[in-house]
Amino acid sequence: MKHLVAIGGRKRFTATLAVLLSLALPAAAGTLHSTYIDPAAMTLQRVLPPPPEAGTEAAKVDMQAVETAVRARTPDDERRITANLPCTLDRFTGVLGPTFTTETMPDTAALIEHVFQDGELAVLAAKAAIARPRPYTVKPDLATFGHRSDSTSYPSGHATFGYLAATVLSRLVPRKRQALFAFAASYGENRMIAGTHFPSDLEAGKIAAPAIAEVLFRDPRFKRDLDRATAEIAAQGVSGR
Repeated sequence: MKHLVAIGGRKRFTATLAVLLSLALPAAAGTLHSTYIDPAAMTLQRVLPPPPEAGTEAAKVDMQAVETAVRARTPDDERRITANLPCTLDRFTGVLGPTFTTETMPDTAALIEHVFQDGELAVLAAKAAIARPRPYTVKPDLATFGHRSDSTSYPSGHATFGYLAATVLSRLVPRKRQALFAFAASYGENRMIAGTHFPSDLEAGKIAAPAIAEVLFRDPRFKRDLDRATAEIAAQGVSGR
């Protein structure tokens, strides 16, 4: 009986995630699926500190930071935000070099795509559990840029992906580690400049990423795909060291 209850609970969780995905992601993103981890078992909400409570001074400071970033947003910021929306290997070409594209390195690109999907599913589960309103939900007249997601705010999926991808790619190209993490920070900051996340959401993504990475690096399927990416990079004549 307990086994049947567990199965039923897992089915309900999967159905809930499917609904969240349909609300949180544009149709072009397609349906996400887990490759290396069990999103239900990640329970990121247990790892993350709680977000600032509504009405507290910390919450006010969080909102003020968003409003300041939104007011200072420039056309260059908006072009960068648009360019960095897709969570793919190609976002890191500016750091790693022109060889690191989906077309040139399909195995590496597939690895990063799987990492994104696993991370996003874990993040969506945490978002549903924590249920923090977005900045534009708290302040509807906020001058946001781009898509207003129906998903909740904490942690930031883009910030999580930026730091998670930087963690994986720095294993493949260690000499670029510092630049990768600097890019990850700016990648997440884009979401605050767009008005779609609080700074504490970005910090939560920075915390979530190593928690997810720890599980990834223990998975034999992930290790296999990481080895394929390592071989692919070497075959392209790119030095990781």
